[in-house]
Amino acid sequence: MLPELIVWGGTGNFKVLCELLREQYRIIGYFDNNPHIASEYRGIPNLGNWEAFVQWTQQPHIAARPPHFIVSIGPGHGAVRRQLHAQIRAHGLRPIVAVHRTAFVADNAEVGEGSQVYANATICVDARLGRCCLVNTCASIDHECVLEDGASVGPGAVLAGLVHVGENADIYTGAVVLPRVRIGAGAVVGAGAVVRHDVPPNTVVVGNPARVLRVRE
Repeated sequence: MLPELIVWGGTGNFKVLCELLREQYRIIGYFDNNPHIASEYRGIPNLGNWEAFVQWTQQPHIAARPPHFIVSIGPGHGAVRRQLHAQIRAHGLRPIVAVHRTAFVADNAEVGEGSQVYANATICVDARLGRCCLVNTCASIDHECVLEDGASVGPGAVLAGLVHVGENADIYTGAVVLPRVRIGAGAVVGAGAVVRHDVPPNTVVVGNPARVLRVRE
């Protein structure tokens, strides 16, 4: 029998995650604070908001055998993803690492709890991913790259060797980051950008070559 799991978040990222996990876990429900989220998805029930979650964890059978969990919130919300992960973990649920069956993860790569590696993504030798990172479909994380907690890499994006991505930074679809570049905490690399030089924290860069668009507040 497959181990039980609940998911926080019920939008698009959740739907992709369901496909990723369907052969590894039995998803018994999902929670979301958004009142407009569907009441179920493919037979998986919406169990309610944070208040409902807290009440749910107090049920004797849940407290006796807490299920696994993962937070399914997409790019742009790394800090929120990390906060919810910590809060749910504090209620006794067990975090997982979600890796699609078609992804490649080198045997000496490290992937932190709560992180998600999607279909056909590549995590190469000596790469290190912190907690609650996202590596989306067909993204490539080359040798000795570091993704700090909450960082995300979008579909088809490429990080060449020895790239360092700060916490909660987001690299969007099809971007390319050249070797040894550092992406600062909270920075954003726009879709299709080619990054040749370090990006300061909380800075948005776009284009080829990447240029500063603005600084985030």
